[in-house]
Amino acid sequence: MRRFFRWVLIARLLTVLSFISVSHAQQAKQQEPNGIEVGKQSPLRYLVPEEALEQEAEKQYSAMKAEAQKQHVLVPAGDLQVVRLRAIANRIIPHTARWNERASKWNWEINLFSSKQVNAFCMPGGKIAFFSGILTSLQLTDDEVAIVMGHEIAHALREHSREQAAKDSLLNLGTRLGASIFNLGDIG
Repeated sequence: MRRFFRWVLIARLLTVLSFISVSHAQQAKQQEPNGIEVGKQSPLRYLVPEEALEQEAEKQYSAMKAEAQKQHVLVPAGDLQVVRLRAIANRIIPHTARWNERASKWNWEINLFSSKQVNAFCMPGGKIAFFSGILTSLQLTDDEVAIVMGHEIAHALREHSREQAAKDSLLNLGTRLGASIFNLGDIG
């Protein structure tokens, strides 16, 4: 029975590797928007359904906001810095669909969290967070905020979280396969 599971895992791994190879070949034929070379996206991202990852990100973001609200660190929508961030985002977001057509359907959201952290991020599905420390410590101009925000949005558009989730899954599969091949433990 163990041998059967070992062959099933090997077959799965070979299927995944062939899928990645075909996806990569198809993607190489695609043109970049406006002739701007940004490099090819990893075909690994196809191994993780985008909707599932975006839904999970939305849940995490909502939980983060709820916790921040309880701790009184979610900056209110009327705050001048939040208004500023949202105005900058509103200038950037209309251009996102040319890099990832699903972005036009995302429920974009931007919030500011009161924290000394010098950080910002954008989750899958367009959930953007800035920590006040990045604005106050670095005294960023609007253009500098736009650069940071654009960088973070690019991570979501290029689906880096999806790619990382696929890498983690493949690593897990490889570990299980290796353990099975070398009889290091039970599968599953």
